[in-house]
Amino acid sequence: MGKLAAEVKESRARRDAARSAFDSRMEQVKQDLKARSLAGRLADKIGIEAREALDEAREIASESKGVAVGTAAALALWYLRNPILSWIEGLFAATNGKQDVATEEAFASVSPEDGEPSDTGDDDLEEVTNF
Repeated sequence: MGKLAAEVKESRARRDAARSAFDSRMEQVKQDLKARSLAGRLADKIGIEAREALDEAREIASESKGVAVGTAAALALWYLRNPILSWIEGLFAATNGKQDVATEEAFASVSPEDGEPSDTGDDDLEEVTNF
């Protein structure tokens, strides 16, 4: 029984030492949290990691400028795609509108009686079709 009691006594001593180390560490953590909140520490860590990521992105961008410029151009085109498409559609609509006006003027200058073009409007038609 003496051997068993010695083992129990030794185990209790190790347990008490571990508990004492744990309690001192816990007290230190509590004091640190009083000095700086968990949210503040988290914000600092996120800020540091964001700065490191930005520095790495700058380094990669400086090594491959063509890729960075191409990516920026692609993003700009994607962001502005709707205004660009509207502008192109407007150009085509304006071109089609001019052709429609020229066609209407050509038909309007034909007299319905003889099917021949009248002398009025021929100069205007020539100006419209020579754009």
